[in-house]
Amino acid sequence: MSNLPIYLQVASDLKEKINQRGYKPGDMLPSANELAAQYQTTRTTIQKGLTTLNSEGYVSSIHGKGYFVRQPEETKYTLFFNERECIAVTRTKLLQVDIITPTQELCEQLRIRKSSRVILIRWLLYSEDIPVAHDVKYLPYDRGKPLVEAEIHYATLPEIVAKHASLFSIKKTLRIRAVKALPSTCKLLNIKEDQPLMMIEQKLYNEKNIPIGWGQLFIRDDYCNLVAVSSYSNKPEFSF
Repeated sequence: MSNLPIYLQVASDLKEKINQRGYKPGDMLPSANELAAQYQTTRTTIQKGLTTLNSEGYVSSIHGKGYFVRQPEETKYTLFFNERECIAVTRTKLLQVDIITPTQELCEQLRIRKSSRVILIRWLLYSEDIPVAHDVKYLPYDRGKPLVEAEIHYATLPEIVAKHASLFSIKKTLRIRAVKALPSTCKLLNIKEDQPLMMIEQKLYNEKNIPIGWGQLFIRDDYCNLVAVSSYSNKPEFSF
């Protein structure tokens, strides 16, 4: 902890006190001047630490009064999602890489014209040599931004998009639902027709809120493993 900047040391110590209920929801933290004296640092450093706590959801600021401990949000979780890790991928097989004419659905999802072109990338994912997921990715085609790398090595959707944009500026959304497997997917995954699959739909947007990637990951329900943690804990609280 001594290697951390002082403001992060202060933030970490205050978080520990909040977690241990030294400060309870609704309590007002000591003033910046009082904390500066307590931690033997400057008021500016304390303010940076309090701002960090505010951004992480531990406290809220009331102008003219100070910082107050927030009531934990019982329904808020952070989902950690990675296309490889959620199904323990041990091997991948490239099925298709094509530049295609978009369907009406693709035009709507990527907000493109019918005259545009779309890159289609399809993979089969294996866990211990068992085909467990069908991964389909769509990206708007841009002649100036070739994606040859995607034809050689398996990459997650954010990894592919990050080759041409900063992940810090990308907005990502996930939608998770159960769907009936199509006959073509059943054949790929060696399952019965109409067997339920978990579908994880992922969409990425640039800083102008324009879609730059859309993916659908179809996973056998007996191999899907997603984990979410509460916003005030580093330990897994929910999985399926």
